[in-house]
Amino acid sequence: MVEFVLEKSSAEVVLKPAIDAVFALFDGQPVLFSATGQKIYQLDQVGGFIWCRLAQGASLAAVYHELGTLDIGEPVARQFVRQAISAWIDRGLLDVDRRMSTNCAFSAVLGRHRISVRAESRHLLQRMVSLFCASDNNVGGQADIAVEAMMLDDHVLFGGSDAGLHRCGVEALAPTIKAHLTDRLIRSDRSVFALHAASLAKNGAGLLLCGEAGAGKSTLTLQLVDAEFQYSGDDVVLVNDDGTACGVPFALTLKEGSWEWLSASRSNWDGVTHRRADGAHVRYLQVPNAHNGSLSVNWIIFLNRVASGSPKLTALNQLDSMKRLIEGAFAADGRLSTTGFSALKGIVSGARSFLLTYCEAVEARELLVDLCDGKA
Repeated sequence: MVEFVLEKSSAEVVLKPAIDAVFALFDGQPVLFSATGQKIYQLDQVGGFIWCRLAQGASLAAVYHELGTLDIGEPVARQFVRQAISAWIDRGLLDVDRRMSTNCAFSAVLGRHRISVRAESRHLLQRMVSLFCASDNNVGGQADIAVEAMMLDDHVLFGGSDAGLHRCGVEALAPTIKAHLTDRLIRSDRSVFALHAASLAKNGAGLLLCGEAGAGKSTLTLQLVDAEFQYSGDDVVLVNDDGTACGVPFALTLKEGSWEWLSASRSNWDGVTHRRADGAHVRYLQVPNAHNGSLSVNWIIFLNRVASGSPKLTALNQLDSMKRLIEGAFAADGRLSTTGFSALKGIVSGARSFLLTYCEAVEARELLVDLCDGKA
């Protein structure tokens, strides 16, 4: 699976103003201006002092000490600094000095991209390693997207040389990185828009599983992988202007309901728990031999999970399929362009579309296997 290398220990995190953040005084009142956010933020005198010292390259330890000379006790000083830094990071006002080295690194393949991830500790790196199915042994080579992660008190700071600084809790790191990378891929890829869908390949032909959260895309995807379908992604599909689709093959995301069964069927599954932004706890399963690249879509399946009953496939006409796909489509600029519409029409015209009403994923798998084998 994904491999990583260890390097020598890193230095203390050094924060600095973001490139588009400006400090100013108005009648002695310190303020910050964000060119990106087009907003002015007022600071109190302590906040102004903290900002100016960070802008001068001072370490956090030095800031704590200097606040102590102003008769502010260290516990209170730490609280002031933490609150200020958290607010400034969330508003995009701070960056990190990237001269510091990081201890651990790995490189992974994700769709058409090479991702480089570096962390200050093996613990942080292992949290992120579980996100990726395919590794790239050329750790020191040029990456399309780079991410760095480091601890600051009880939070993780992460970002890249071509992205802003963000923060999250340790348990939320992997899901937050996944969301961050997904957004980057949608904005930088050659695709014209994206779909909320799982994607698989059967004998080189593409299968899309479309549905809302809770429809069972990931569980059914795992069942199809066990039925010798090739995994391509369980969450997002990028659509190219030529009417082909490219999955984003992060490791398969599984919620709590499937953990017990998965632990029994896969003894080598590490089972590390992560927490998403919506509060849900998830675990990741790295799927070997994931498909990286574009697919011609032969089947589009819209999932309708019900409480009971046998699985059933209902054929959909092209217009109904088109409407359903548009409802689940999204683009970097929030708009489905005419080029995107034409690409989507190309997919629908070349594929067979069905509504799958089902209760049990195992039974639904057999129906889809028969469909793709020409028996249903």
